[in-house]
Amino acid sequence: MLKVEKGERLATLRDAMRDAMEAGVGIYRKADTMRATCDTLAELKQRYRRGVRLDDRSRAFNTEWLTAIELGFMLDVAQAMAHSALERRESRGAHVRLDGFEKRDDAGYLKHSLATYSAGGGPAIGYRPVNITRSRPEARVYGGAGKQAVLT
Repeated sequence: MLKVEKGERLATLRDAMRDAMEAGVGIYRKADTMRATCDTLAELKQRYRRGVRLDDRSRAFNTEWLTAIELGFMLDVAQAMAHSALERRESRGAHVRLDGFEKRDDAGYLKHSLATYSAGGGPAIGYRPVNITRSRPEARVYGGAGKQAVLT
């Protein structure tokens, strides 16, 4: 990384990743925008692999180099999140699917998503069961749908 003469700026890749994540796997989600985000992240990883230009090429106390290394890991995590979100055909917590999967589906998706990488591709999404020890998960309800406080 320290020897790359030409390449993209860190901020350009980071900002493109942020924008793609917000547009595709933010609070409100649809399959087509999540697929577009997955495609954008794959392209950003390719651009990252081609090289990132650093202004600081020293080896001591080089925070720009550290940021460049972290960006590679952030792209991996972003891909895992986007692919997991696309596979999860339900709404859960604060994440809402707007394309026919508006309800929570504990029977199908009360499980942990696991992303594994192999050479040259996006993550493969697998699952592990959730071990519930005390409190069963329940739907969050707000406003008129929740319990009403009784003022005395």
